[in-house]
Amino acid sequence: MDKAEMKDREPKQINSRRRGEALEDALLLAAKEELAAVGYNRLSMKGVAKRAKSSRSVLSRRWGSRAEMVLSVLRMDGSILSEEPPDTGSLREDTLVILRNFEERLHKIGKDAFLGIINDCLTGEVPAFDLPGEMHEVSLSLMKTIIERAKERGEARPDIPEHVLALPIDLIRTALIFGAGSVSEDFLAKVVDDIFLQLVSNSRS
Repeated sequence: MDKAEMKDREPKQINSRRRGEALEDALLLAAKEELAAVGYNRLSMKGVAKRAKSSRSVLSRRWGSRAEMVLSVLRMDGSILSEEPPDTGSLREDTLVILRNFEERLHKIGKDAFLGIINDCLTGEVPAFDLPGEMHEVSLSLMKTIIERAKERGEARPDIPEHVLALPIDLIRTALIFGAGSVSEDFLAKVVDDIFLQLVSNSRS
């Protein structure tokens, strides 16, 4: 077999045979597999490019950092916080649904990846993106929606400051970061019953 025939039989690089959405999907899959294999701290553009049979420059044109790349991987399965507020007819249950969804999502992401992305955001590795800020805004929007419904039902008092609305998610996030990476249903219920509802409930309800 001469060199020309051998070259024809070599696997083509992913970027030479795929374009657009197909290429991005293939790169995201490679990034997801590499993240699972080596963890966030050892993740590199070079490693993902090698797994994807592509080049680092192809990845760099799509993502400026590993944090941005991993965030794209995570969003393949949906946002870190659901942007659809629950409507169970009960403030307690609405809050629990939000906390369960948040806990399940962060548990799926993994403590290592979540902390790594947060660290890269806070240290300026991802100057154009603020994950903590985005999470705060989304969680606050969810809590405001369920609180407004609770006010209409007479469950919640009218003058609730934003830092109180953000408290449940902040407590769960802290527990996940500094704990074992998961929290129990009993802990979620205590956050809601012993802390949040005590602060926001309408005493006349």
